[in-house]
Parts: sequence; structure tokens; C-alpha cells
Amino acid sequence: MKILHTSDLHFGISLCGVSLLKYQWELCDSLCDIVRENDIDAVIISGDVFDTNVASAEAVKCWSYLATKLCLEMKVPAIVCAGNHDGAARLASCSDLLRAAGLHISGALDDGFVPIQIGNCEIYCLPYYNTADAASVLGCKAEAGAVMAEITKRILGKADKTKKLIFSAHCFAAGGKAGESDVSARTAESVGGADLVPISAFSGFDYVALGHLHRPQTLSKSGTIIRYSGTPLPYSFGEASQNKTVSVFDTDSGTLTEVEVPQPYILRTIEGSYEEILANAEADPCRENFIKIKVTDKYAGNNMFSRLREFYPNLLMFSGRQGSSSSGTGITAAETAELDPAALAVKYSLDQRGHEPDEDELRWLAEAIAEIDGTAE
Repeated sequence: MKILHTSDLHFGISLCGVSLLKYQWELCDSLCDIVRENDIDAVIISGDVFDTNVASAEAVKCWSYLATKLCLEMKVPAIVCAGNHDGAARLASCSDLLRAAGLHISGALDDGFVPIQIGNCEIYCLPYYNTADAASVLGCKAEAGAVMAEITKRILGKADKTKKLIFSAHCFAAGGKAGESDVSARTAESVGGADLVPISAFSGFDYVALGHLHRPQTLSKSGTIIRYSGTPLPYSFGEASQNKTVSVFDTDSGTLTEVEVPQPYILRTIEGSYEEILANAEADPCRENFIKIKVTDKYAGNNMFSRLREFYPNLLMFSGRQGSSSSGTGITAAETAELDPAALAVKYSLDQRGHEPDEDELRWLAEAIAEIDGTAE
């Protein structure tokens, strides 16, 4: 049988304040088309169905549309685990009723030990959990590796070895590479990797379908295939160059293939001097893309942003040349003591932006100072 693996749908997410929900509705249809065209027998979604644990009504409608189309219309079972962004209890509500329709949702730790029998597979779906809480329940050391090793040991101890064993989880496995939009994963990296799960904890399964990291990547190809499907759409400019796919595991041949997901929008970064960018803007055939502009020779200003926005209506991020402490215009401690706040603001603006504050900015500063001093009218 063929299993489609995806994750981190993040229904309801915004990019630089722009909602991507209308594109996620298109994603639902694209996923269903891929299921139909590739004769998929089951779908695994490895966490983060929603972007927040209290999803908006529109985000819930989007998820309901996808689940209904897969399970009821197409008769393809879906196996889902709650991720760290999901409200696990909400996502798994009415789970007994949904299971009868072919939608299997794991929202609690205990759910991960219950086998889901589909075709020639036995599938275990583990939701995101708090390491300390899980360790207390399992009676093991409160470390990410120890907890996962205890979980998989218990699962494999009772699993039917005559079947293909599939394991789905939402976690940060050692060797995985976090991307720009993997905020919680990058935090785990910054604290020394204490939350990383060694891939040895997954030995014994045929396929491990992971979620949490947005970059598609395979951590192990021999014995146990350990795979992050990545997000099916780019959710940051750092993901713009990634080939967004879903993963398809064939349990008969033991092979893994990637199927491209049609992209309803494109993220693009433009970098160069202000004059170069302006000169090329009018003839740019892709001006409707979501754009990030980095000006290399001038300090960022509202006038530049407004001018560039005339050509790029979907300009979402804009930055200019950064100030340098070696420029000779820095503010010394002595000047800080001698200058009044308005004069300091002028010095700071010259140093960081290359020009003085405009009249509106100085007026706003004066009003703020008056408010603080209690002299505001």
C-alpha cells in the first residue's frame, strides 16, 4: 500500500501579517488531487494541523473541508497526531466518532500506544508531549531521548512484527536541520539540544513519519526510513528555495518518493542598490510575488518603501543598509549626558538611518516625552 506523509499544515498562519488561509484552501484540493493521482491508501499528518492552539473559525473550516473530502468522499483514512501548535484536546475531540469515519487523531500520550490497522500496516501515532510529564507517567529519566526510547520500546514490545510498522510523531530528532520558521525547534538548538531525540530511538520501525521541522529531509535511509516531510507550502522567506513536496512511502517495495505540491504563491527576495532595484522594477514580470527587498546602499526609510510598493504591491519585508559603530557618528557616553532627548534622537537617526528624523517623528517624540514628564496638555 502507499502512504502519503505530510505535516505542519499550520492552517490559519500569516506571513508578515498577511493571512495565507485562502491559499491553504487551495492546498486542500492539491493534496486530494495527489492522493487520487497516486493511488494513495492512507494519509499521515504528523502534527501542527493548526498554527495556534485556539484556531480561528475559518481555519477550522479549512481543516474540516480537507478531512471530510479525504475520509468521507474519497474513503482514504487519515492518521493525525497533535503538534505543539495544536490544541490537542480540541483537535482530538469526538475522536471515537471520527475514527468510525476513517479519521484517527492522537491527542494524548496514551493514544500513541494504540495500533491503527490499515492494510498490511500497523501504525502508531504519537502526539507532541511535555518531556517531564511523559517521564513521570512512564517512570523514566526526564530526557527527550530516554522518554522516546521508552515509548518505542513499549510499542515494539507488543507490535505485530508480521506487518509493516509505521511510527508517526511530532518532535525534533537529532540530525534534523531547523529552518527560519521553525521557531520552537531553533530555540531547542540554542539551549544545547536537550530536547533532541536520537534517531536510534526509532530503530525497529519500517518508516518513521516526523513533523515539526519545516524543511523536507531524510535522516536515515537504511533499515528504518526516518523522514521529515516538511511543510507543503513555504511559511517564511527562508523556505523560498525549498522544493515543497509530500512524501509517499510504498510499504510493498519499501521505497520513498517525493511528490511536488503545486504552489499557489511564490516568495522572492530582491537584493541590490536602491537605484538598481528601481530600474528593474517596472520590467519585472513577477511583480505580484510576495516580495522581500534588501537595499544594500541606503538606509531604510518610509519614502523608499512607499516608492517600491508602487511596483511591488505584495512587498512584505523591507530593509536597508545597517548602521555601523565604525562610521564615526556613534553617540558617546558624554554626549548622552549632555544632549537632550530630541538631540539624541537626531544623532541616533543619523547613525542608524543616514538622515535626520522628519517633522512628524520629532513631534511624536516631543509628545511622548511630555506624556512621560507629565507636562502633556
